[in-house]
Amino acid sequence: MKYPLSTRMNPMMALTVLALPTLLVAIDISVMGAALPSIARDLRPSAAELLWITDSYNFLVAGSMLAMGAVGDRIGRRKMILICAAIFALASAVGAFATTAPLVILARAVMGVAGSAIMPASMSLIGVLFTEEKSRVQAMGAYMTVFLSGMAVAPFVGGVLLAHFWWGSVFLISVPVMAVTMAIAPQVLPETRSDQAPRIDLLSTLQSLGAVLAIVYALKAWVNDGADASAWLTLVVGIVLTVLFVRRQRRLDDPLLDLALIRTPAVGHTLAALFLTALIMGGSSLFFNLYLQDVQGLTPLDAAWWTLPQIILMIAASNLGPWLHRVLGHRTIVGPMLLITMLGFVLYAVLPVTWIGRPLAAAGAALAAFGIGAAFPLLMDRVISATPPQRAGAGAALAQVSNELGIAVGLTVLGSLGTVVYRARLNLPDSPAAVSIVDGIADAHGDPQLLQAVRAAFTDAYNIVGLVGVAVTALAFLLTAHPHRRSLP
Repeated sequence: MKYPLSTRMNPMMALTVLALPTLLVAIDISVMGAALPSIARDLRPSAAELLWITDSYNFLVAGSMLAMGAVGDRIGRRKMILICAAIFALASAVGAFATTAPLVILARAVMGVAGSAIMPASMSLIGVLFTEEKSRVQAMGAYMTVFLSGMAVAPFVGGVLLAHFWWGSVFLISVPVMAVTMAIAPQVLPETRSDQAPRIDLLSTLQSLGAVLAIVYALKAWVNDGADASAWLTLVVGIVLTVLFVRRQRRLDDPLLDLALIRTPAVGHTLAALFLTALIMGGSSLFFNLYLQDVQGLTPLDAAWWTLPQIILMIAASNLGPWLHRVLGHRTIVGPMLLITMLGFVLYAVLPVTWIGRPLAAAGAALAAFGIGAAFPLLMDRVISATPPQRAGAGAALAQVSNELGIAVGLTVLGSLGTVVYRARLNLPDSPAAVSIVDGIADAHGDPQLLQAVRAAFTDAYNIVGLVGVAVTALAFLLTAHPHRRSLP
């Protein structure tokens, strides 16, 4: 149900307030990488604890989003933002002054749960604040700009804080922002919740959380350590929990996830497109920096400069796409932008080992980022606008889960494919260089011939990933070419 907005509520001010906590959620996804060495020196965590310090936040964001979206539909989206902003700030303070690695992991996990609730609730409220389609898409673009900007500036924010303060400062930046959000949000945000206010099914919530966590963990373990027994077992657990979750949703009168949402073409096709675009963007990101540093021989700082076009164009596109939509319409923008993304992967498919590969790789990444950056807000809006108002939180959460799972699957599938191609092209099965390009570069020290072979093999793998990106983008294009605008009754 949509409650009437107060006449003193300014939609643009409300959008600003919604963007504040989202900025922190985005920064916290990436900023821990900068603080990790300092945490390791101070707390001396084990290898497993170090991995969980990095991943606990991201895992809980992905695993909790679906359940938290449904909870927000029941208790009210504004209330959900206020509660989770308080929890996020408190957990951040605990993490900042933690004296043990397990306490840091726990704080990050709680922050992940709170962060997973803020994004779907915020996107649901955007649909309430901006009822006209073109203004809603523009608002979604501005919202995504803030999110992408947070991820882009996170390494720089972390570097500045760590240069002047201790590692806990990367946690404390959340506290004042969340405090401002809690103070202002009740004055400028409307409250909305489901008419039916269905009860929250605890078993469904645990099943969805366990399923997403298990699948994401298994896929990440495959990328990091290979397909060992524990990864297979975790994946099986995730699949079983997914089956049990779906069966339970079909039986419940008030399901956590209304499967009719997915069966609606406007939602189902768009969710598939979000999944596929996240898959290729997440998977190809593995290769970009390795290509610049290990094939082209750049330092990390020099390689970072080649990523700037990608960051700048993605942020620009997230505003340009909605602006063009105001003039040209939804389908007219999404299709061409996906074709621009496809062109970026075409450049990946023809990268050489020589120096000309640097600008080609940067151009490919920039084109792919530009296309996705412009299309993403429109795809997200397509899901939200096709979802009934009483299910808005669940619809927004489902879109985010599709994105998170796409990234995880892309890292595994394209990472594994690249490894297979690299080893086949290198054709040195008994050499340490066959493990990965990093090992290959180390093993080739002082052997120019082996070094050239390692770089050529990895470039071939990158070319194959580019071809896969072209095919997957073409499939996403077909899914969105003839959207069905019909919503659920």
